[in-house]
Amino acid sequence: FDKRGVTVDARLRTSNKKVFAIGDVAGGFQFTHVAGYHAGIVIRNVLFRLPAKVDYSALSWVTYTDPELAHVGMTEVQAKEKHGDIRVLRHSFAENDRAQAELETDGMAKVITTAKGVIVGASIVGPHAGELLQSWILPIQKKMKIGAVAGLIIPYPTLGEVNKRAAGSYYTPKLFSEKTKKIVRFLLKLG
Repeated sequence: FDKRGVTVDARLRTSNKKVFAIGDVAGGFQFTHVAGYHAGIVIRNVLFRLPAKVDYSALSWVTYTDPELAHVGMTEVQAKEKHGDIRVLRHSFAENDRAQAELETDGMAKVITTAKGVIVGASIVGPHAGELLQSWILPIQKKMKIGAVAGLIIPYPTLGEVNKRAAGSYYTPKLFSEKTKKIVRFLLKLG
C-alpha cells in the first residue's frame, strides 16, 4: 500500500490475488458510488468467476452547491491529449423554456466529442445538474456518437432539452455550411 491506500489491480485484487480492496481503501476516487461500483466488480470476480475490471471512462461526480456542478468522462484538456481534434458543444439554460418558466436560467451544458462525434465528456452547471448528467453517462460508457442524444425525442418543456440542444449543436456548422446553402439555392430554383 501507499499513502493513498491499498494498491490494487484492474480487478481490485491486492498483491494477494485472493484479497480484494474496494472503496476509499483502494485509493483512487473517494465517492460512495465508486465504492458501490467496486463491490459489483468484486462480486462478479469472486462469486461468478467473471473477469470483471474497473473502467472509469464514464465516472461521474456531482458537487452539491447552488448551482450544482456535475461532470462525467474526460475534461477538455484530457480529451485534447488523447484525441487531438475535439469538438466542444454548449447550450445555455437561458435558452431553455422550462428554465425560463422556473426563473432558473443560470447554467449550461458542455459536451466534448471527438472530431468524429464520439461523446467523451460532459459537464453541467445549473439547477438539477446531477439529474441532467444521467443522459451522458451511458453514451460515454458505450462510446456512442452525438447523434444518439441529438436524435432523442425529449418531453417539452423539460430541462432535459438542454442536453438535446447541446448535442444538436454538433451539426450547426454543417447546417449552415456553404455546401448546404448551395444545395438549398439549387432546390429553390427547382421550385
